[in-house]
Amino acid sequence: MDKLTVSTYDQMVLEYDEETADFWDRFPRIIIDKFADLVHGHVLDVGSGPGRDGLILQKKGLEVTCIDASKAMVALSTSRGLKSVVGDFCALPFPNESFSGVWAYTALLHVSRAEVGTAFSEIARVLKKRGIFGLGLIEGDEELYRESSGIGKSRWFSYYQKGEVEDLLKKYGFTIIQFDQFKPGSKNYLNFISSKN
Repeated sequence: MDKLTVSTYDQMVLEYDEETADFWDRFPRIIIDKFADLVHGHVLDVGSGPGRDGLILQKKGLEVTCIDASKAMVALSTSRGLKSVVGDFCALPFPNESFSGVWAYTALLHVSRAEVGTAFSEIARVLKKRGIFGLGLIEGDEELYRESSGIGKSRWFSYYQKGEVEDLLKKYGFTIIQFDQFKPGSKNYLNFISSKN
């Protein structure tokens, strides 16, 4: 994962937590609620940040393991009672077929297009057959460094068109169950729930 992006998250952990804590209060919860309804068992939250989504999934009765590349984010999610580990999205430190569900909401935005196939392959590897994959990305054509809102520190973002994401899911062995989208600002959020073939 991009080292500058990880460093930014390490430095802005509290600001990011405050900025995003009410995300699912402000925007439709369709994807996270549907994901939780479909999964039974152990879930991996990829790019878990401060544990916002992990806590929601845990409250819905799921066993959750969080993974993030930022040590500061992992420390914060651990302090909130979540099992959390530091790791790379492109080299997940778990055995094959360890999880009934994988949740990756706006986490793979920070993986370059050149490496995103590796991240999809790793998610498929650790997911059980017929396991559920919840994915959130943001629509666009660019990949670039952008300064974080009000922080003045850069993070890497890769944006995708809906068809590109559909092709990636199919290539790495997933069947789409549900798609929805919402546009909270200038960017359109693309939300997918898929099943591993």
